Amino acid sequence: MEMDLLMPHSKQIIKDIREKGNIKEDAYKIDPSEHFCDYTACDSLQMLFVVKSHVMNFGHRYAIRKTWGGVKQLRIKKEFIIGYIDIATPFIEEELKQYNDIVQLNIVDTYENLVYKTIYSILWLLDLNIETEFIRFLDDDRLVKTLNVYNIASTQIAPSDLVMIGHKLNFPRPQRDVTSKVYLSPAEYPFSYLPSHIIGGTMLTNMKTVKMLAFGILYVKLIPIEDCYFGIVAAAFDIEMKHHSGFLK
Repeated sequence: MEMDLLMPHSKQIIKDIREKGNIKEDAYKIDPSEHFCDYTACDSLQMLFVVKSHVMNFGHRYAIRKTWGGVKQLRIKKEFIIGYIDIATPFIEEELKQYNDIVQLNIVDTYENLVYKTIYSILWLLDLNIETEFIRFLDDDRLVKTLNVYNIASTQIAPSDLVMIGHKLNFPRPQRDVTSKVYLSPAEYPFSYLPSHIIGGTMLTNMKTVKMLAFGILYVKLIPIEDCYFGIVAAAFDIEMKHHSGFLK
């Protein structure tokens, strides 16, 4: 299939995934797509940072805006992907008015729902049809050396590559301790080893790979551990995963 065909059909992708149980109705509470490129051009970005943030982490988001997320040496944009907690709603509305850099999902902001933040952000990128050389998916507790990340990407990722770079784990065992936040039951994942995968807060890639991940979501049963899930998608659809020592666990 031509991957370009995915771009105008992301609403159908959402419909298909919903029917498979991977996402729910009314995906977004706040979707700033129509305003995303109001103030800076989006057709010549060097890097887009997609930051998974807990809805209550106002301080984390402020610090990112004032430090590595505000560098002027590169053409970058950042977007925070959050869930919701009812008591935070008025504060999020004010934050959005001030910064216009938040996508809020219609899911309660819990660790168990973290995988949806990456699923929805991938689908949102398809709808946005943004042009950027590279995309970095990360968590809001990461300190980023923006220029270093761009240098890694520009030397190791070509536009035609299907590749994800980050901190790679090779065939770890699934966690069977029911008290662990990364517990996987045998019903959810019956095998003794997980596929190799890039730790979720370290993934660096390009738009071609994002399109392939969106395609893969259609066919891969969801498991609740985000990085393991996308490792399965990558393995199933021949996306190369490369370890880089510059990305810490």
